[in-house]
Amino acid sequence: MSTPDDIVDFLVGFSCRQATDVIEVPGGVAVRHRDFPASYNNNRVLVREPVEAGELLAAVDEVMADLDYRVIVFLDDEPGREFGPAAEAAGYQAHELVPMRFGAKVPPEPAVRVESLKLPVMIEALRRNWRAEEPELPEDEVEQLATRIAARQRGADEVHFLGVLADGQPVAWADLYLHQGIAQIEYVLTPPGYQGRGYSTAIMHEALRRARDCETVFLFADGVDWPQHWYGRLGFTPVGRFHEYVRTT
Repeated sequence: MSTPDDIVDFLVGFSCRQATDVIEVPGGVAVRHRDFPASYNNNRVLVREPVEAGELLAAVDEVMADLDYRVIVFLDDEPGREFGPAAEAAGYQAHELVPMRFGAKVPPEPAVRVESLKLPVMIEALRRNWRAEEPELPEDEVEQLATRIAARQRGADEVHFLGVLADGQPVAWADLYLHQGIAQIEYVLTPPGYQGRGYSTAIMHEALRRARDCETVFLFADGVDWPQHWYGRLGFTPVGRFHEYVRTT
């Protein structure tokens, strides 16, 4: 199944508008951000066309030479699968992602209050979460992974950080990007200790309400993990398959 062009166009545009450097590579582009070298999402290669594997691998090594990792994302299923054997031989690990598009009735206003969060509030929440989830992570990398959220504000016409507050602090959150009739919901997260209370569902419902005038509303799910089934119950259906290849050096 080929991923719809509008979703691929949105993703490439969103990534390029955030980047400090956009470099053409065989079959696609490399996006780089000088301020966030620890962030895989801000430093990766996006491939949307069939490409000769050796040529692409050499180009990736060149444009990411200063980093201790490589990330290649194929935005369509067939060329991504075809690249698999060469990627494995070169030491890459494969990870599948499923783009899913919303196709159900827009839900009612959630019973749990969902608010738009200010950037400083989100950054501090992300700092706390990274320190809790990755206690061995160096503090400079924690800072990069928390503050990279600011660059997303350049990625779309509207960028909203939606969250549920408890005692004035975010206890669940997600991003919503709106751009030229397309919406993406991303980074849906409820940290341990606050799960099972319906917070993520409430945030999803609010995001869908805010995106109700968009022609396409989509998100990504892990190809083998449970959120894909949860998103399915919310009205999302698969519309393709991405292939991500990662190598740490």
